[in-house]
Amino acid sequence: MSILTNLSDSGNALTIKIIGKFQFPLASEFRRAYTDIEQVQEYVLDLKDSDYLDSSALGMIIALWEFVERNKNRIKIVNANEEVIQILESANFDQLVTLP
Repeated sequence: MSILTNLSDSGNALTIKIIGKFQFPLASEFRRAYTDIEQVQEYVLDLKDSDYLDSSALGMIIALWEFVERNKNRIKIVNANEEVIQILESANFDQLVTLP
């Protein structure tokens, strides 16, 4: 499990890529990924290399949403597999973030 970040050349978008299982042990690293960067217009959560998330991951996404909401920014989840999308939709995360 690890996290990679990439700030776009324009500085407008931060991509946070989750590698492996998205669960509680990543909580501190995940929070640092978005709080250590200057404000950006869009946060992209790339789940291409993650096929599992648990309830703590949902909590981490909510924490990011709260951070972004205060800054009037947006969150987009990309490259999630069908199972992850179903979990997010069943938890009504499609009302908080942009899903594929």
